[in-house]
Amino acid sequence: MSSTEAATAMKTLTELYNSPEKGIMEEQMLYVSRHMMPKLIAPLPRQMGLTDKTSTPVAFFDNACGSGVLTHEIQQMLPKDVLEKSTFLCADNAEGMVNLSKKRVGLDGWVNTEVKRLDATNTGLPENSFTHVGLGLALHIIPDPDAVLADTKRILKPGGIFGATTFHKTNIFWQPDVRSAFESFPFEAPFLKEVKMQMHNQGDWTDPEWIETHLKSQGFVDVQVTTNPGRYHIKNAEEFVMSFGMMLVWLINTAWSEETRREHPVEEVRELLRRHLEEKYEGKGWDIEWKVICTTAKVE
Repeated sequence: MSSTEAATAMKTLTELYNSPEKGIMEEQMLYVSRHMMPKLIAPLPRQMGLTDKTSTPVAFFDNACGSGVLTHEIQQMLPKDVLEKSTFLCADNAEGMVNLSKKRVGLDGWVNTEVKRLDATNTGLPENSFTHVGLGLALHIIPDPDAVLADTKRILKPGGIFGATTFHKTNIFWQPDVRSAFESFPFEAPFLKEVKMQMHNQGDWTDPEWIETHLKSQGFVDVQVTTNPGRYHIKNAEEFVMSFGMMLVWLINTAWSEETRREHPVEEVRELLRRHLEEKYEGKGWDIEWKVICTTAKVE
């Protein structure tokens, strides 16, 4: 992915996240947030020291929260008496994600949870406010991750825990199936030469060794970085399209010309993708795999 392609990809993704999520896109986001995404985030809470044995209430900040997957997992995990004494703040800079998280507070019964629109690089939150700050699949996307780290240190209480997930540089995820689908289309459907896991040029959040060294240089202690392979069973072609509908729109808007997008709207592309996968896997399910980096650290 060239620097120009990366800039276009980032702009497209930002537009998707900032658009109010309506109709099929909201349905897709809710579905993936409840099925596949929890498996992607699963290693992080435990690495942050949060389990069903946790006995002390938390003040948790889910920064760049997206649809609140991390918050939901922790609320499902904590003992009821601890949860009732804990507080949660979910914040994102994208209006669509904020609205979706607000909806999930009611739909999924989140306890003691506030949702705000905030800039992850400069939240404006009070110093020494939180026991935990977590970011799920964000630091490889947010353009200024060092600003996020600085703000995180400021708002964590002494001894507070920072946790984040990012995609490993060798992660493939949805790419093989979408690439083979594009190659099968009855028209020229460009696919990015390389789908890089990071959309900015500040450091390398796809490299575990770099992450560990960098966090230590930024003043964090007890730094732990792990690589976590995972998989999810896709039931059928329809579930794949449902799970990766947002990424499909992002890819089309990033890699295709305006003329191609006009001639082949996303509804047509979704159906072509579904048909290809139906044929490729003979109507059966299959596994997709990923590789996620989990990073945790403390502030002194």
